Amino acid sequence: MGAAGHVGGGRRSALNGDRFLLVATGAGLCVAAACSLIIAKLLADVNSADGAVRRDPQILTWAVDHRTAALTTLFRAVTHLADPLVVILVAAVAAQLLFRARHRTLALLVVATTAGTAVTTTVMKAAVDRARPPQTLWLSFASGPAFPSGHSAQSVALYGSIAVAITCVAHRRALRAGAPLVAAALAVAVGSSRVYLGVHWPTDVLCGWAVAILWLTILLLSGWSLPRLRAGLLADRASRRGRADCPDRC
Repeated sequence: MGAAGHVGGGRRSALNGDRFLLVATGAGLCVAAACSLIIAKLLADVNSADGAVRRDPQILTWAVDHRTAALTTLFRAVTHLADPLVVILVAAVAAQLLFRARHRTLALLVVATTAGTAVTTTVMKAAVDRARPPQTLWLSFASGPAFPSGHSAQSVALYGSIAVAITCVAHRRALRAGAPLVAAALAVAVGSSRVYLGVHWPTDVLCGWAVAILWLTILLLSGWSLPRLRAGLLADRASRRGRADCPDRC
């Protein structure tokens, strides 16, 4: 009975693992589809000056009207967390540490997410060429087109990919649970700072977040979910062939 229970438990564990993989993959595909739709909708709204873009001036005006000395000091500091030089340095250090610890796939995830997001936002900025809010509202230096927000995108790409890496390698449950929360808080803080400082429209920030989440999700699907699904399918085919080759014994 103990052996039977052990075998049954092993089967149940395998089934649960398969279910988790399928659920995680399905959730990832849904996130990727949602981000794609958000990006497409925001692109259409910006090009037509309609839809969500109409609310940009109202939200920006509200943020400007609620400025305080303390918030200005805070957001001026927070926004630097996603400056290009900071992103490059943090990504390089994180990737090097992961590589030395033999977590090469995770190191590649950090580099690929930040680099892919940077290329995508740069191309989109050049293609859309959206003007920033009036310079009289700026509390920080900014240059180039507004859409999408590169700082907002990199806050998700960099700190999100690092959070994934910590979740995968950390032994402490508190670290595994806290890393995504800290990453999300940093992304919200950086994105909010761009609107508060008057250098971006809210839809710039929203699109930046969506671009980075899309990149991170696609890389996780291609590097984690799909290889495991393929391995599972191959194992299932091999098992079926084995049963077909020995029908009397199996």
